[in-house]
Amino acid sequence: MSTYGERAYSFLEKLSFPRTSGSDKEHAAAEMIAQHIREMGLEPQLDPFEVRHHKPVKATFSVTAPEKLTYEVTGIINAQDTPEGGVDADFYYLEMIDELGLKKAKGKFLLLNERPSEEDYQKLMKVGIAGFMWMSGTARDTVDNMDLDTFRYRASYERHGKVPGFGIRMIDAMDMLLHRPEKVHFELHTEEVVATSYNVVTVIPGTDLAEEAIAVGGHYDSTEFSYGSWDNGAGTVQVLGLLEHLSKHQPRRTVKCILFGSEEVGLNGSKAFLAAHPEDQDSLLAMINLDVGGSILGNYAIIATATPGVEGYLKGLAQEAGHSAKVSSHVMSSDSAVFSDYGIPSLNLARMTPRNGGFMHTRYDNMKMISPDVLGEQIRILIFVVDRLTAAEVFPIPREISAELQKEIVKYFGSEVSKTEERMKKAEK
Repeated sequence: MSTYGERAYSFLEKLSFPRTSGSDKEHAAAEMIAQHIREMGLEPQLDPFEVRHHKPVKATFSVTAPEKLTYEVTGIINAQDTPEGGVDADFYYLEMIDELGLKKAKGKFLLLNERPSEEDYQKLMKVGIAGFMWMSGTARDTVDNMDLDTFRYRASYERHGKVPGFGIRMIDAMDMLLHRPEKVHFELHTEEVVATSYNVVTVIPGTDLAEEAIAVGGHYDSTEFSYGSWDNGAGTVQVLGLLEHLSKHQPRRTVKCILFGSEEVGLNGSKAFLAAHPEDQDSLLAMINLDVGGSILGNYAIIATATPGVEGYLKGLAQEAGHSAKVSSHVMSSDSAVFSDYGIPSLNLARMTPRNGGFMHTRYDNMKMISPDVLGEQIRILIFVVDRLTAAEVFPIPREISAELQKEIVKYFGSEVSKTEERMKKAEK
């Protein structure tokens, strides 16, 4: 095969299988990736780290009045267990988390339209609810064509309290509401799971500016039912394409390429990497993240978490490369957010699909979505950006993040959780 895109597509075909956090399949994927890097003449390291969570082992839900109805549900990871035998409660469909809705929600089991924000979750805990569920899928699904997601509590939510939580298909939620439920019975039991995940780390030393370094990364794990071709096998093979280039063209600045495990369960790989490498927390000049890519349908996007001037610089780079891309500034929900939380500017190079053109975290994220030509173009622009950044006489991206984006980072990770908030408080003193 003669192009980066064709080689990337070939490897992605082999990598496209469910590879969830801490599983044997995820470990197998890490070994495949490492072997592929060795074949380039490079020396990757598999850095292990521990992942720990409470996995649902029993989750049941039924309407008990005015008639008996039972629905398939999944328990939310890290949710509160019920007593043995379950709990009975009044039911309420909380369409909006507002003052009126919260008044009616007290002591009841709630159906929510979507995952609540941390602020709204805190309100629910203050009111005192018996439990809740939110919906997955679409109103046009069937039981046969969709997999019921397993959701998880975010760490920042847990400190406000926990109650039993469940996921239900949207089509089942619609059916339930048509029967005017009044009372429900639910039971949830979890068990602690401790597993090992891996980051695959490859360092390409620089030449005359070797003491300066950037990070380039993407996660290689997937969710439970997904083949993870778009999210994020495509990001993985882009990093591999860059490594192939760097193996033949040594950069002036050092490039640390990290393929992260366990991103889908809380950005654990990037958190583990920075915890294990405190020297990088203060010294990395920038982080380039590849998450979602290769899709036949879509448009290219560059998302910066940096200073306002960086957006203009990136637009110029894209134009110079002959690359149409939507450039914006915000915090992307990916491993890059962890680096930015440590004050490291981050750039996300992504391929976004049009509405209904891609189905993340489902069985439909597979090779049918992927184009070798698009992969090749994404690898080309990644190489272009990395070459420009590593070769610059003066690094063109300031090592700072705007005050507005710092606030967005704090909101993303949760108050009293983020490193950014710690720095902001110190600066105020």
